[in-house]
Amino acid sequence: MNRIIFCIALLLLLAVSAPAWALDCVLLQSSALKPYEEARQGFEKTWLAQRPVSGPKSIGGSTVTQIILSEQPSNDGFALKNQLQSARLIVAIGDQALEFARDLREVPVVYLLAPSARGLAKNFLGIDMRIQPSRQLAAISKALPKVHSIGVLYNPSQSGQWVQEALLSPVGSIQTLLFKKFDSQTSLPGALQELAGKVDAYWLLPDSLLTAPQVFAGLLEFSMKNRIPIISFSEKYLAQGAAVAVTFDTLDLGAQAAELGAQVLLDGLGGDVPITTSPRKVRVVANPTVLERLGITYSAKGIDAIFSPEAGR
Repeated sequence: MNRIIFCIALLLLLAVSAPAWALDCVLLQSSALKPYEEARQGFEKTWLAQRPVSGPKSIGGSTVTQIILSEQPSNDGFALKNQLQSARLIVAIGDQALEFARDLREVPVVYLLAPSARGLAKNFLGIDMRIQPSRQLAAISKALPKVHSIGVLYNPSQSGQWVQEALLSPVGSIQTLLFKKFDSQTSLPGALQELAGKVDAYWLLPDSLLTAPQVFAGLLEFSMKNRIPIISFSEKYLAQGAAVAVTFDTLDLGAQAAELGAQVLLDGLGGDVPITTSPRKVRVVANPTVLERLGITYSAKGIDAIFSPEAGR
């Protein structure tokens, strides 16, 4: 009897303590890292500027409750998940936030900046971190107009499909894409030697095998020795010696997530809203110090930002 009374009291306590945001938009953020903060700012600006959404899950556009998971007490996870079940929309920024929300089934969850987004339930939709090769090549061509041939090491198990798409996407001034297979059994010096003298730039793919410290150090040595700029997929490699980064705009990514969230509230899950969508804006960041050291000219019109060590990610 006492056990039943205790359970009833606990349920009442959870119901009474449920915060006001339980019926509104909750922004679940992995941490306060700069990319996540930029995405949050982009989301809030667009979300708060929208009119109230009227649809299967009507919601006012005036309230966003931010929860930074890295700042939450470790023993509050169960109560927080119960509260999230009552939200009308959850926006998960980063892998940790997505993993925390993975078990939710009824509430729509929009995710972004989450590379581990796989095997999700039907109530999840989001923005892929993958930018189509054709768009990246167009950005490279505009930023580095004198680059006509690009070399790439790739792991077939990770990037085989991406390579096929890239080969079908010649753009602008880029006339040649030279791909060489690379796996744990491949000799890095031998693979790079096959590219030497044949390419104007090297394209770094998002593959843990190719970004491992020892491998990347070898790529940097190859870059300096042969005066070949490294084009990376993330700004963080600019601090380590890459010349240009072709990535997505995190502010716009947040704005895109806000529009996606409004659409799913208007149309409902299973409507015309795609499960995943690509980033709509490509951002090119240059490291002029590295480019000048290598003797590479670039077009200011093709550059969105200049890398600064103080502002690096």
